[in-house]
Amino acid sequence: MKNFLFRVVPLSLLMLFSGTVFAQQEIADFLQGGVGDAKKLGNAYLEPFGKMFGTSLNGGWYQAAAPHKLFGFDVTFTTSIVTAPSSSKTFDVNDLNLDKLIVMGSNSIAPTISGSSSTVGPQVAHEDVPTVPLFTLPKGGGLPLTPMMLIQGSIGLPFHSELTVRFLPPVNVPKMGKVALWGVGAKNEFKEFIPGLKLVPIDLSIMVGYTKFTSEFDVNYKPDPANMPSGYNSSDFDGQKLALDASGFTARLLVGKSIPILSVYLGLGYSTATTDFGLKGNYPIGVEPNYADVINDPFVLAFTNSNFSANAGFRVRLSVISLNFDYTVGDYAMYSAGLGISFR
Repeated sequence: MKNFLFRVVPLSLLMLFSGTVFAQQEIADFLQGGVGDAKKLGNAYLEPFGKMFGTSLNGGWYQAAAPHKLFGFDVTFTTSIVTAPSSSKTFDVNDLNLDKLIVMGSNSIAPTISGSSSTVGPQVAHEDVPTVPLFTLPKGGGLPLTPMMLIQGSIGLPFHSELTVRFLPPVNVPKMGKVALWGVGAKNEFKEFIPGLKLVPIDLSIMVGYTKFTSEFDVNYKPDPANMPSGYNSSDFDGQKLALDASGFTARLLVGKSIPILSVYLGLGYSTATTDFGLKGNYPIGVEPNYADVINDPFVLAFTNSNFSANAGFRVRLSVISLNFDYTVGDYAMYSAGLGISFR
């Protein structure tokens, strides 16, 4: 099963983690300015990816407003793509109120991970030595969107209900790290329990879904052996990781109509997503060779995107083959599509 799933979703994983892999060393490099400033710069640089990634976990949960009939089922390959707004592609370093770092020159606008990969950030210096460049802020990651591909299955249960499960077992992605995903959702056509409302010729359901994603990526931010901090050796810096931990929850009211071939629906509800990036292990703080300190697990960057939103979609079913598409409105707009088999 692991091999099958890994063959189905490799493109998604490669695209998804290209931004994370690009950012691994950049996040650690921020530590040259101290933990406080590293966290502020990391937040500003990675915020679009954090919000896109978390939002993508809430996509593709359903293909129609009505649940499957009793013991009806579907197995669907689903893709969700979340786009970043243009306003998220740059940030002003001067707005971050950095503690120790200052911008050299007049340009304080830096690209985020969603910004252009041809745009390099400004140079920064330590306030104690304002004329000596410390490092250059990273160029844009060229990541205007984030895809999420997964396989999920749904089954019809008693009382006009439906259970959905999505799962990706732990997989080692070469040169990237270990990833795993699971999720569970439920849908119920509650109008069937309300006298009078059950006679209205529309589908009316409520749906909830929760998805959890975890991963770890290797980071190499070891001091040069000739400039090792006092009291430490090279092995003390083994096991450096960038941990990505994300979750998404959505609750929606679905209104729709189905005919034998076509189902259309509208959705309205609340979604929340949280994405955490955490540096794990020992890291030298400051500039080589005069490191100020060594800190274990220096910081976690947390991004949350919560909102009420609306979506619309449709499903076309030809015999047991189904094709669906969905669009969710928002600053971080989401497009979802799926292809699978569906029965009853």
